[in-house]
Amino acid sequence: MKTAVQEVIELVKKYDNKEIPFNVMLFNLELLLEKEKEQIMNAFSRGLGTELGLDWEDSEQYYERIYNQTYNQNK
Repeated sequence: MKTAVQEVIELVKKYDNKEIPFNVMLFNLELLLEKEKEQIMNAFSRGLGTELGLDWEDSEQYYERIYNQTYNQNK
């Protein structure tokens, strides 16, 4: 299984080699953003959040508070 970032790298290489058009790449990048969210939430659900000493109710709460606060602060 590849991470979302690994898939982004492959996608950009295909675009750079003219294998796919820009709009197709952009659409796939948006899908990969959702995949990244799921991967982060799954990691939390497997107990990584607990091991770090975080006191969150569930992975969705973790995502909303931490991920959005960190990465979407300029939106």
